[in-house]
Amino acid sequence: MEYTSGLFEILAKIKTKPGMYIGHSSVSDLFIFLAGYKTARRKLGVNPTERELIFYESFHDILCSIDLV
Repeated sequence: MEYTSGLFEILAKIKTKPGMYIGHSSVSDLFIFLAGYKTARRKLGVNPTERELIFYESFHDILCSIDLV
């Protein structure tokens, strides 16, 4: 069975309807969702793409750069 990368497709869906996918529109809920998604793919033997690796490595920095005030 072949799996294709769906991370950015899922992020686009979460952006339009966060409550449907992560319960609340919160950074902590998004982080928990992404951790579970990443873990499930790893358990299935699906390696992240280069683009996904860059996203995961820079997630914290991206959040820190957002001006929420």
